[in-house]
Amino acid sequence: MRDTMSAAIWEELVAEHPRELVQSIRKRIELGESFDLLAAQFVANSSCRPEQGEKLLETLVGRGLLKKIVQKVCRCGQVLTDAEAAGEICPHCEQAFVDIGAPEIRTFYSYVGRRRRDVRWALVLHGMNTRGAWQEELNWLISRTYGRSVPVAIYKYGVVRPGAILKFRLRVLARQLTARIKHLSGQTEETGFGGVPDVLAHSLGTLLLGHALQKDSTLRVGRVILTGCILRPDFDWASLIAKGQVEAVLCHFGTKDFWARVAQYVIPDSGPSGRRGFNDRSSVLHFKSPGVRHSDFFLERRMPTFYREVWQQFLTSPGPEALQAEESLGKAWKPTFWILRATLLRWAIVLIVLIMFLLAVAIFAAGGISLYRIWKTF
Repeated sequence: MRDTMSAAIWEELVAEHPRELVQSIRKRIELGESFDLLAAQFVANSSCRPEQGEKLLETLVGRGLLKKIVQKVCRCGQVLTDAEAAGEICPHCEQAFVDIGAPEIRTFYSYVGRRRRDVRWALVLHGMNTRGAWQEELNWLISRTYGRSVPVAIYKYGVVRPGAILKFRLRVLARQLTARIKHLSGQTEETGFGGVPDVLAHSLGTLLLGHALQKDSTLRVGRVILTGCILRPDFDWASLIAKGQVEAVLCHFGTKDFWARVAQYVIPDSGPSGRRGFNDRSSVLHFKSPGVRHSDFFLERRMPTFYREVWQQFLTSPGPEALQAEESLGKAWKPTFWILRATLLRWAIVLIVLIMFLLAVAIFAAGGISLYRIWKTF
């Protein structure tokens, strides 16, 4: 039985059935828990008629999402087999059907939920200079996933501008991230959330997470979702997974991610995995979104759909499974020439910034001296 339908199909159903009923059954199914539903129960808290509810449920049966079950039930409430219903007396209450009435025909619709993976807490790592409302929206979406309140830590490492091209600054940020994850995981003296987190990282956050895991072999996380990733496509996720530091990795990449494409030219030890994915297609799951740019994942019109149809499935499935078949990369990614990587260009940027700073200081000092001379003339 299929357990998911695309947003487009749900919208098609709205064109044929009452919207409130479509939204109601969709919410039940996306919670992922098993249920049995009578048509009368389905419409009980709506303004719709039972026949409208039955029509929608029958449609979902036809699409393979629900299973239709017809039962024969004695007036005493016991379900009867066909042979028992064909008899004269109920074998459970020992009453004659002629006295208590014929067995009732009861039709209900059954959904077999997925055995879902649970999570203790989640960690969101933002990109460079991004502190938008999407983080709070994501917090709400994750909490809905599990039908209960799930702690979501939004790690804010501060606004990073020139620091992103300086190795020592990146090392400091990675160490701070490691300390924070361990604290919240309850691995430090102060108790945190407990357990390892699932992580959704974007842009610079992906780089810090990857380097933090490589530098500290005691650091542990659960499932990792990477968006706008700027790690090198030859990053060794396989060894981190083999050592138990990471449970599974999903790289959600966009084919128009400009910043991921140019990262290797200015940010040390980075690469365009957010544009093309990783070389390792066996250890890392991939989902490609054509036409998506670096931060489009968190647009109001996109994020709920991406979360529902991609990220949620990855987080909740008992065993991580590929969400979309990906063609082979063909030629594996290799870093560009050394001289073009974040070497000369990076230091050229630093030099330009330094010159501009010194020039500004000189102009300010000269202006200060002139003002002082003018004041002395009075």
